[in-house]
Amino acid sequence: MLSSFPACFFKEDNGYSVIFPDLNYLATCGSDLDDALYMAVDCLAGYILWLWEDEEEVPAASAIEDIDPLKICEELDFTYTECFVKMISVDVMEYAKEHF
Repeated sequence: MLSSFPACFFKEDNGYSVIFPDLNYLATCGSDLDDALYMAVDCLAGYILWLWEDEEEVPAASAIEDIDPLKICEELDFTYTECFVKMISVDVMEYAKEHF
């Protein structure tokens, strides 16, 4: 079963920061866009697996159009050179079998 959540990608001087606003601002980063995308999938899979193992509820995902990366930057007092929002999807159980 796929789990999908919107993630905000923020380009910085040394790579990208990635924030999942629906998941308590869960964050990861990557040295370039490909690395940041890989890390976003890994981060999302690990976090959801952890919630399942602790028998905690996985929050509902927001619609991608409801995510405002500029507002998130203001809330976190974060600076960046460019940003975008992308839906990240992962089959958590399949990913866990291969990577965890």
